[in-house]
Order: sequence, then C-alpha cells, then structure tokens
Amino acid sequence: MLVRQPSLYPRRKPVPWQRYVAYVRHAEHRLARRRHPLAATIAGSIVLAVAGALFAQAVGVGIGAGVQDLSRSIADTLPTGLDSDLVLGEQPVVISTAPILDTLPEFTKSNELFFEGRIPSFAIREDSAVAITLNGKLVSTLAIQPDGRFGGVPLTLVDGANTIEATLVEGTTEIAATSHTVTVDRTAPELKIVRPAAGATVEGEVIVEGRTEAAADVIVNDRAVRPNPDGTFTERILAPSGPLVIAILVKDKAGNETKTELGVIVSEVRAPTTGLALAISLDRALVKPGETVVAEIHAIQDGQLKPDLAVTLQVGVVTIGTYRTDSTGMARVGFAAPNHEVEDAAVVVLAGGTSARATLTVAKPTPPPTARP
Repeated sequence: MLVRQPSLYPRRKPVPWQRYVAYVRHAEHRLARRRHPLAATIAGSIVLAVAGALFAQAVGVGIGAGVQDLSRSIADTLPTGLDSDLVLGEQPVVISTAPILDTLPEFTKSNELFFEGRIPSFAIREDSAVAITLNGKLVSTLAIQPDGRFGGVPLTLVDGANTIEATLVEGTTEIAATSHTVTVDRTAPELKIVRPAAGATVEGEVIVEGRTEAAADVIVNDRAVRPNPDGTFTERILAPSGPLVIAILVKDKAGNETKTELGVIVSEVRAPTTGLALAISLDRALVKPGETVVAEIHAIQDGQLKPDLAVTLQVGVVTIGTYRTDSTGMARVGFAAPNHEVEDAAVVVLAGGTSARATLTVAKPTPPPTARP
C-alpha cells in the first residue's frame, strides 16, 4: 500500500477573486479618462477575461485552453479592420470600427456608382454618421440605420482613377476610415485579326490569330480563349467544307466590348501532292532544357522548291505551330526545347500527307569533376 508523503511546499491559498475585480475596475476607470469610451470598454472586457483566467490558474485550472477560447470568441464577434491589433495566446485578434463597404468593382465603364456599406454594431452611437469623400472632396454625410447600414446614394465618378473614402465620425471626431479605388474606363478594347483574311479560302483546320489589350477576355465563336500576357491569342476551328463565319468578341475589365466578324471558305484537305518531299535540320542537336532551337524546313516538289506551303512543326506530342514556306521554299522556326531532360526527342514537320524528322537531345550540363586534395 502506497502512503502519500506530505509535500514539503504546502500549496498557497488562492488569491480572493475580489482582488481581481478591483484590478479590473481600476483599469477601466484609468482607460476611460485617457481613451475613447469604446476602446476603454473593449480593453476592460479583455482585462476582466484575462484576470478570470489568472484566477482560474491560481485554483488549478489550465489557462491555455481558456485564453484560446477567449481569442476565438472575440474573433467571431468583432469584424476585422485596421484600428487595433491584439494578441491573445497564439491567435491574433483584430478589432475595427472602420466602415465595411459592400463589394465594389475595381473597373467600371459607367460614371455613376451606387454603393452601400455597414458599421459594426458595437461602434454605433447616437451621434455617429458616415462622411463620404470622393477624390479628397467631401460629397455627402450619411445617416446610419439602426441595423448599421448606410449608403444607397449615387456617386458621380470621373474618367480614370477615383478614390472613395468612407469615414465613421462622431460629431466632429473622425473614428476610422475605409477607402477603395475605382477606375472608370469607357474606351472599347483594340482588336486586330492577324489571320485569316476575310474571304480567304482555308484548307482543313482554320487558325485564328489576333491581338487585343492585356487581361481582356476573348471569345471566338462562343468559345472562351485564354490570351497570352501580351494580349495575343490563337484559336483553332474544325469546320466542314463551305462558308464559315468567325465571330470574335473581346471584353476588357471594365466591361467594354469590341466585336468583329469575318467570313472564310473552308475547303477539303487535298490529297497528298505527288513528288512532294520535306527536309528538316536543327541548328543544334544537343541543348540544355528550355534553350532555343531553330529548325530549318525545306519543301521540294518534283525537284523544285515549293513556296507558300503550309507546314506543321511538332516536338514530341506538342504542336509548335503551322507556318508557310517563303518564296524559296524554306521556313525557319524557332522553338524552346523541353524543360526536362530527354534523349532523341522527335522533331517532326508535316505537310501534304508527308513528313520529315530530326532528333534533339536535351540534357543538363555535366558538372566538372571535383579535384582531389
């Protein structure tokens, strides 16, 4: 049978809870004299909670879980903002009295903008209002509804960037502010079609290439196309033989649109041309991953160079693009080598039912041997 030995250090009696309450009340009075009443109330509540946690520790209750629960409770109750940052335990808690604006666009094509927002319920007082400034000029002072909502009035924006600021005020005192920038853009995006030309006869697959402003949305025949960062785009259309109308629509971030249509004639792919031969050579057969390689393609028909012939270049299973030979029957195409190491990658050119190939090896440089000491 085990006999419990008396402790050499007898447990200290808990501090009376009245002492913690006195600390809290004293802190609240001091904060009320020096700070905004709202800040004093919040700080006093937090001090009270921490004091309670310390008292719990004194009587043997763990403080860690209590502080974490307190942090989560405050984070769920108070909206976020820029007014006060608190850290309880390991969780940051942000307290804000700033107005919260409903979602506003970053770009618009209209000079008139309706907006609304709300004030956190704990920040509303009898003399509270919201002052609205546009580009540094006061344009309106709005009353706050009992539920904290404000707004519903139009703002007249200027072309270009507009800074809207909503400030919570109490009498003549500014409490907190929120700002947002809206850019008015009423200019339709530029659209240029590189190919095909209107009225052209296209054999087989129709390739549409064009250019518009960066970050614009592009739709070709009701299909979304992802443009490159510089605004260029490419789309391939498989269509039956006959007339084809190609509709291209571009829309910028403000909602402005530009649309164009052009018609082409799609013809069947012709049978392989007798006597057509292709040849391909690479300026380098061994490169590092991602390096540029130039392929030189020659087309010969019946012993003569074949100009204006559509040739398609592929590297492995990736199609680089379709190009046309020049007046000398040659096409030079630059492309980036694969980003990974590969041995004997196939570089294939296709045209008129025939093909030619070259091989490319992609390898990382071998580090020099380490000299022995």
